[in-house]
Amino acid sequence: MLLQGLLEFGDGFIPRLNGMFAFALWDRASRSLLLARDPFGIKPLYYCAPRAGTVLFASEIKALLEYPGFDRAPDFTALLQHLVFCHASADRTALKGVKRLPPGCLAHWSASDPVLRQKRYWAPPEPNYEGLKADAVTALRHSMATAVQRQMVSDVPVGVFLSGGLDSSYITVLSKNVADSDFTGFNVNFPDAENLLDQVDPDLPYAKNLADHLGMQLHVTELGHSVADLWSHVVWHLDEPLADPAAIATYLVCKQAREFKTPVLLSGQGADELFCGYPRYWVMGTTGWIESLSKRLRTHLVNAVNLFPAAMEGRAGGAFRRVRRALRGANQDTEHRFLDLCSGSPQEEAFGVLTSSFVEELDRQTAFDDCLAQLRSSKYNGLMRFRERDLCVYLPNHNLLYTDKMGMAVGVEARIPYLDMEVVEQALRFPINWMLRGPQTKVLFRRCARGTVPDSIMRRRKAGFTAPYRKWLRYDLHEMWNDVLSERAVRNRGWFDYDSLQRARQKSQAGADDLYMLQWAALTLELWARHFLDGGK
Repeated sequence: MLLQGLLEFGDGFIPRLNGMFAFALWDRASRSLLLARDPFGIKPLYYCAPRAGTVLFASEIKALLEYPGFDRAPDFTALLQHLVFCHASADRTALKGVKRLPPGCLAHWSASDPVLRQKRYWAPPEPNYEGLKADAVTALRHSMATAVQRQMVSDVPVGVFLSGGLDSSYITVLSKNVADSDFTGFNVNFPDAENLLDQVDPDLPYAKNLADHLGMQLHVTELGHSVADLWSHVVWHLDEPLADPAAIATYLVCKQAREFKTPVLLSGQGADELFCGYPRYWVMGTTGWIESLSKRLRTHLVNAVNLFPAAMEGRAGGAFRRVRRALRGANQDTEHRFLDLCSGSPQEEAFGVLTSSFVEELDRQTAFDDCLAQLRSSKYNGLMRFRERDLCVYLPNHNLLYTDKMGMAVGVEARIPYLDMEVVEQALRFPINWMLRGPQTKVLFRRCARGTVPDSIMRRRKAGFTAPYRKWLRYDLHEMWNDVLSERAVRNRGWFDYDSLQRARQKSQAGADDLYMLQWAALTLELWARHFLDGGK
């Protein structure tokens, strides 16, 4: 069907597709190439031009490295972005010569014109809904049910990532309504003792209650600190130094699903971007008053919250950390404040552990520059342009990337019902002020899910999908830290100042600052470099 449509309509057929894809079409007669990637970047597609007249493309960077004489020079701006955001931005990858085809884009190349020329075929629509909110909720319920039905079509067993959060729970209920009796959920859990420092809200009780209510099986993977043996393996499959411990949790869930002969899993990815589910949206919406303060008062506010013990154990430590994170960028302009909320580590702290030679390679670029360019070129204003950034940068370069790569590593296909085109085109046309009410996120979506998802799940605070990496780094991974980032290894790589890196770790260990994600990112970068720069396996 795809080939037939392309032959009949050319690349004009691509916007008609509804689903995840990354494909290439070679026309032997005209010696021309067409590349295309789905609107949200669910599937990866990399390309490079190692010499004039040559273009290489693949779904994995590892394949491109097999080209003889391939230049493995790193993109230092992308490495900085990984340290700050945990992922690269725009079309960058951690290798200077390798780019990603952006989501919603196609590209043409031919032997007679050997330059890869890109064209965007899809962009988020502007809000233009003029109906009643009640009608919008009814329409959204219908499109979601239809999307799940489409995603359930398979000749192999289909299961679901069931975290116990609102997004995955809604998908699970809709799926169970059309599934056979063997429909199964998969969850990852870690003991309470592992959660002393990170203070992640537990998912398992909610997931278990929903599974019991629906009469379905729930398989649970226990996540422990033995990740040291798995981490390097995960980085190899990621292709990029994506510094999020959620990748390890996702890999283990997918691996368990494969062991239980369930090679397709539905995921709740995308709902937070469509319906403004991240805390940063309400933080930006409810703290706009900060910008009316004088620069001096805002600086005093930042200095005050920076005194909070950000890495203290227990509930109080988690609360201090959230307040500090929400206000640490209060003395910046709106765009920088938002991007600071998006970051896993403060940019100034990332710069603080770099060598002068690394900084020179940046040539005055910062981790924020690509996102700032995207925000400033947006046709939207306010929260809408922040949501566009997350749809076009964060979702494809982070969440969807690790979900797809970890699934493919074990032969599991992750499907994303929330990114069905009917759902997306509908959701993005609703007024964005329907999505937030004070500190409550996803207001419209919650109305859609009410009566379908149990009230206990509807009421729970958002809990990100992660792992207790702070506790691991503080107590369990000393040996790994001292090995991977030994003084000799750090000085040989030349990226980090060894003494500054150790000071950042000591501040975290003492509870004075929460720089554990920066540590995780530094470890990830070194593991990635050993695979993709040094040629290790």
